[in-house]
Amino acid sequence: MEDLLVRFFDCVNKMDLLLILFTCGVVIFLYFVLTSSAALLLAKYPRDPVDEKPDWGFFKEYRILTHHNKKLECWVVYPDKMRNIENTTKLKENPAIILLHGWGRSRGRMISRARIYGRNGYTTIIFSVRDHGDSEKELLGMSILRFSQDLEACLKWWGKPAILLGHSIGAGASLLVAARNQELVSAVVAESTPYAFPYSLKYVYRPALRWLTTFFLPGITLVTLLKYKNFTRKDYSPLDASSDINCPVLLIHGKKDHIFPFKYANLLKNAIGNHCKVWISEEMDHHNIENHPDYEKNVMRFLKHNAD
Repeated sequence: MEDLLVRFFDCVNKMDLLLILFTCGVVIFLYFVLTSSAALLLAKYPRDPVDEKPDWGFFKEYRILTHHNKKLECWVVYPDKMRNIENTTKLKENPAIILLHGWGRSRGRMISRARIYGRNGYTTIIFSVRDHGDSEKELLGMSILRFSQDLEACLKWWGKPAILLGHSIGAGASLLVAARNQELVSAVVAESTPYAFPYSLKYVYRPALRWLTTFFLPGITLVTLLKYKNFTRKDYSPLDASSDINCPVLLIHGKKDHIFPFKYANLLKNAIGNHCKVWISEEMDHHNIENHPDYEKNVMRFLKHNAD
């Protein structure tokens, strides 16, 4: 009788253990389903495009082929009609500037910046990454890795040395592309750039998730790293790629930036080296940096100094 009771309680204990393990497995599975869904949703929404077109010079519309045979909408804006004439041998042209928007934006958002460079004689190339604007969609959304892939596709489509200008995640992508395309990148202007991935994910998701960030972040980080498992950190982390950048770099950051803290700009500068300059402004936040009264003066001084 005692043996039967012992075996009975052993079975009960084993069943309890199996039930606990099963419950834990279900909870973990549901957690990662929930975090993956949240990451995908936030990767695709919200969108905040600006429907503005070039109102200076002469512009042409193109479609650029990128990864997965997707097409990107693109404008090439010449500062005046003379730049579009085939015989330009007598003109001393500045290198073109490729402008890359931030998360959820589109090429129209970069018009106000491009206008500044256009009136200073630069040809500007303005495009939207996949899943933004009228560029083709990407089923699983975008990431800094895919931003850099699209920027690299645009740079190689242009086929000549160019200056890269990016904002936010577009700035991080500009640093990544400069690190692996040294012969094609003349300089980089990086505004409000993220510091390192996946570390910067907490800043990316905090504005949307708020107090839920602590709950979702471990799952989102793990899912992101699994997506990146076939890549090295130099493919997706600006800090890790920075030592390979040999062109002049200007990092622009605002002390009021509520997404990426300005203190990381100096850490990036130290990692890039002496050919990197930093402009940190007391007044600027994460957005609309081009509206600062000293923006045009500072970026033009940087570009002209490094063109000599």
